[in-house]
Amino acid sequence: MSCACGLDLDFEDTGPEGLTRGERLLLWGLRTWAALRLQGQPADATIRAAFARAASPRTASLFLQTMMLIEGELVRPLQIQCPHCVGYALDEQRLVTACGLAAAAPGLSSRLLSSMVARPDVTAVLARALNHALALDGAPLPVRMGEPVEHAPPAQAATLH
Repeated sequence: MSCACGLDLDFEDTGPEGLTRGERLLLWGLRTWAALRLQGQPADATIRAAFARAASPRTASLFLQTMMLIEGELVRPLQIQCPHCVGYALDEQRLVTACGLAAAAPGLSSRLLSSMVARPDVTAVLARALNHALALDGAPLPVRMGEPVEHAPPAQAATLH
């Protein structure tokens, strides 16, 4: 996709350092969906082609279904960056992280989505299916539940008396 600033974008150039291939693909999809919808253009063909090349037609369909559900369930406008931005808006982080958590911690995934959509549990179900499809396509999403503490003191067991 070409951004409003004229840059041609590949999903692998999307987002901050440290994201996995699957996270970059999701982030690119979110940003591309939002950019095209704001321009009044259909997003389906662009996203379907990119996801089919990078993952599979199944994953493309699941992503589009997820985005249509999110768009229909929004309780407020989403904070989405321009497709070429290196940063990571809070709503983008929540959506990508919720998708990564959907299989391992569906309740937490729903809580992350609750400030954005009216029915977060329903959205989390589709996010779980999308997570699974990405894993089958070789782009698994990590379960990010906070960054590890580098120099944490060792855990101490309780003393029994």
